[in-house]
Amino acid sequence: MTVNEAISWADQVKPNAFSREVKAEWLRRLDGSLALEVFLLPKTELDWLERMRETAADYTLLVDPPYDDLYTLFLAAKIDEANGEYEKYANSSQLYNARRGAFTRWFCQTYDPAQGYRVTFPSPEK
Repeated sequence: MTVNEAISWADQVKPNAFSREVKAEWLRRLDGSLALEVFLLPKTELDWLERMRETAADYTLLVDPPYDDLYTLFLAAKIDEANGEYEKYANSSQLYNARRGAFTRWFCQTYDPAQGYRVTFPSPEK
């Protein structure tokens, strides 16, 4: 799923007044969080996040199907939070957290990143 696909989904399912840039930044921060917390990438290797900021629409997000819906669930939660709709936010963030937990468990059981599994991350163009 690309940043553009995730944002288009959010705009169709949960109409909102937030710019594409704001939603792309939310997704960039989520990918950074996933890289550090799930894939265990050292913080010193997050250079590709800046490239994502420059090419946000075409950037392919880190998590593949069937777990890539965590991006759309995250956007729904962020939209609810930013709109001050806290009951909706509680529900949508619970859905997101459950999906992220399922992905994290699957990934760690499948690849055991603490044992040296390395995910191939986008490298910034020099």
